[in-house]
Amino acid sequence: MLVCATMWLYSPDGRAAGVTAAPSSYDAKLIDLERRYTFWSFEQNPTSATDAGIHTYDTRLADFSPQAQAAQMAQLRAYRNELAALQPPPGVSAHDRVDYLLIRANLEGDWWDRTVLRGLARNPSIYEEECTDGIFAIVKRPYASDEVRIHAAIARLRACPRVLQQGQANLNDAVREFAQIASDDIRDGQGIFTTSLNEVARDTSPATRADLRSAQSVALTGLNAYRAWLDSHMGSFHAGGFAVGEQQYNWYLRRVLLLPFDAREIATIGRLDLARDRALEAWEQARDANQPSPPEPAFTSQAAFLQYYENSMTRLVAFIKSHQLVDIPPYIGPFHIVEVPKALAATYPGGFMNPPPMFGRDPEGFYFVPDFSPSNQSFFVQQARQSVLPLLGHEGIPGHFMQFSIAYHNPDFIRHVQGDSVFAEGWAFYGEEMLMRAGLYEGDPAARRQVIHLMRHRATRIGVDVGLATGEMTLPEAIAYFMTNAGIDEVTAKGEATRFAMGPGQAIDYLVGKTQIETLLGLVHDREGEAFSLRQFHDQLLSYGTVPYSTIRYEWLGDDTWLRPALDPMAPQEF
Repeated sequence: MLVCATMWLYSPDGRAAGVTAAPSSYDAKLIDLERRYTFWSFEQNPTSATDAGIHTYDTRLADFSPQAQAAQMAQLRAYRNELAALQPPPGVSAHDRVDYLLIRANLEGDWWDRTVLRGLARNPSIYEEECTDGIFAIVKRPYASDEVRIHAAIARLRACPRVLQQGQANLNDAVREFAQIASDDIRDGQGIFTTSLNEVARDTSPATRADLRSAQSVALTGLNAYRAWLDSHMGSFHAGGFAVGEQQYNWYLRRVLLLPFDAREIATIGRLDLARDRALEAWEQARDANQPSPPEPAFTSQAAFLQYYENSMTRLVAFIKSHQLVDIPPYIGPFHIVEVPKALAATYPGGFMNPPPMFGRDPEGFYFVPDFSPSNQSFFVQQARQSVLPLLGHEGIPGHFMQFSIAYHNPDFIRHVQGDSVFAEGWAFYGEEMLMRAGLYEGDPAARRQVIHLMRHRATRIGVDVGLATGEMTLPEAIAYFMTNAGIDEVTAKGEATRFAMGPGQAIDYLVGKTQIETLLGLVHDREGEAFSLRQFHDQLLSYGTVPYSTIRYEWLGDDTWLRPALDPMAPQEF
């Protein structure tokens, strides 16, 4: 399966700008179902649509009313029933069988979020994040004129009170820890509604700016009222109780992530790797003790900090090419290193990556560099002051930016829209160590220490995720486990642990994905022998899209070892 060298674009009806080969009649039915489900999902989630480059719903926020949710569940049942009638027939190709499983994973994941996590009843952050993310999606990428974007933002600002009132009505089983996060986010994140939008609106018409001020007042009044409501009810919200249980967690691992591991096997992967990573730290410390340490980079200005990032990115790309680690396709757009704009600095002091949209013609990506000054004591910013090569490898090239860019060129619609987080985070994490083993950090002990520290961090995340999801670990225990084993501060540990309690299954992505890549690498190396090429391995791996590694092993090697647990007749749960 090779990636085409042309940009494959999809219109909102799911038609590609070009076609390589006609799908089978069975696969055409699967593609039609996935296309309808995908664009229906974007219609229900306008903020996600904006992020994906679909701007039909930029003036809307999601509808969380009971009536809307009931209608969505009815439609989800209809899609699920339609898929049940499309069971793969005898003799179907591996490609078509995988397409079926990918759609099934998408539908089951949607169901699991709605009926097991039950975030609309339990997680107050969903409602304030709908307001915040709705504005952030408009601000972070200049996809249209400032005038157009501000008018969209005004409509979303005015929709915020309705979203928050729906939250108050729906939150009949709210978790206290989640409510506290939502309250803190409202308190600390109002800059996105004021500073951020004011910066974008600076050159818009006076009438537009006046309308914006009115809408900002409406949104902030609603947000502050919602925060006051949360704070006044904090004592009545139940503490803890967010574990889904081992049985449900295993169901998610198998049916949604298509993993061959259960909770206890995942936990074992984390424990074993954590022991290895702590040993690596000791070995690295001993190595550094016998070598002079180069001085840490000194920055006299933000411009110098930006140049440091640019130089590091240039060095990274040159290293990848000279060592033939992976092909960087010519259609990959520029990856810009820019200062966090004033429009975003208020709410993103640690920097972030903005990939190309899933649908659209803009191939550019951005890494927004944070404030370099000593006053910014963010855990990740402190690491960036020492070396940014691991960060750029993870977020840029060969990491998320390049991987998503390649995936969005896949001519197969079903592969084009997949967003398997184990693949995405596993690839980016794998790249950090790959670059170290290839020699990129030979003269950069700070970068090596950073990579090993992050390996330890990701192994610790597995213990926290499994412990919280199965109920074997309380949130305070998870925070303490993080601080002890990942070597991070309490504020970072609390934020990470609470986030993983809200969304079980995400924190395992990094290490589990990397472990599966390394297993595949060994299998392919054994099969190809002296003909094996690391570059060709990576190119082939990326060609499948952002899909579960179990499906890649099946399609590439004809080996269903990892898929068999997902194909086990574990009953699809009713809803």
